[in-house]
Amino acid sequence: MTKILILSLISILAIGNILANDGAFFAKGNHLIPIHETSIQVKKEILTLKKVRNQFIEVTVYYEFFNPDAAKKLTVGFEAFSPSGDVDGTPRNGRHPYMRDFTVELNQSILSYQVAYVSDSLYRQNGKIKSMDKPTRSEISNVNEVDFYYVYHFEANFKKGLNIVKHTYNYDLSGSIDFNYDFEYVLSAANRWANQQIDDFTLIIDVGEFETFSIQKSFFQNANEWLINGIGKTENVNGAPNSFIENDALKFHLQKGNLIFQKKNFKITGDLFLYAQNYYGIEDLEYIPFSYYQTEKIPEPKTDFHRKVLKNLPFARRGYVFQNQGLNDFYRKMDWYIPNPNYEAVVEILTEDEKVWIERWKSDF
Repeated sequence: MTKILILSLISILAIGNILANDGAFFAKGNHLIPIHETSIQVKKEILTLKKVRNQFIEVTVYYEFFNPDAAKKLTVGFEAFSPSGDVDGTPRNGRHPYMRDFTVELNQSILSYQVAYVSDSLYRQNGKIKSMDKPTRSEISNVNEVDFYYVYHFEANFKKGLNIVKHTYNYDLSGSIDFNYDFEYVLSAANRWANQQIDDFTLIIDVGEFETFSIQKSFFQNANEWLINGIGKTENVNGAPNSFIENDALKFHLQKGNLIFQKKNFKITGDLFLYAQNYYGIEDLEYIPFSYYQTEKIPEPKTDFHRKVLKNLPFARRGYVFQNQGLNDFYRKMDWYIPNPNYEAVVEILTEDEKVWIERWKSDF
């Protein structure tokens, strides 16, 4: 199936070569960091990433920090890397243009924050943030590739012992010719705290129903480290060397529910990169994508059988076991198909869009 996908992309990529850019990187999530050396440790973290309407990622983080010393004030930062590609990287209202709803709560108190503009990692020398002047649009020579990034920072009064931090923000999904969407999260920034690990780490990923996506094996080794909290399955993906489309990754076909990754004494060796490939008009319906958000890429049917295949797609997504041998054989070839003999095909409980989809293919060929 990968060979079919790669072949189908050749013409698309050829078209993309005439464009200035073939994608948009908006932002990535990141761990809170101490601006200067500290003895404070990350005892626990629960990180929840939720994809909303295939448009943005909703980030919610619960931290337990342990301060072994007397109460202290510490400057804490959040590094937000600038966008690039087919985007406008100009600051919006003084903030990152594709991040919103940034909040920090420490021990049940909401903290105020400031935003600094920095050009490299030397901005935090001597425990102080060295900020550039606020860049204006007229001063930016190329809004698609700005030469600075953002540091959201705040003063945190850590009491002796356990401190609870709750942190939220949203950032827009990136995408490209190759990826319907992709998003990143910098887990490794946690290594800047005193214990250089997260003692008790939980990652929850919710991409919604009926999604196929991959996660690079940068901080884990195999599927046994993930719990599918719902209905789904996994497969290993081993792409060609240096392939940017498929790499050494774990592919998930998630019908419903979410993913959970848990680790004690988590020594972080890599960051999160999650991506969902684009599937463009594969001829003769050799492959049908699982996702609601890729149905517009499915080519028009050329036969009465293919029309019947499309009409039954909503039921196949939910694992309907077809009595029709042709439909049964077709959908069992789909990598995402999970047969469920207990599922009954009832039109009334489908989404409104799926009801319209079924009506579209009802007429005679």
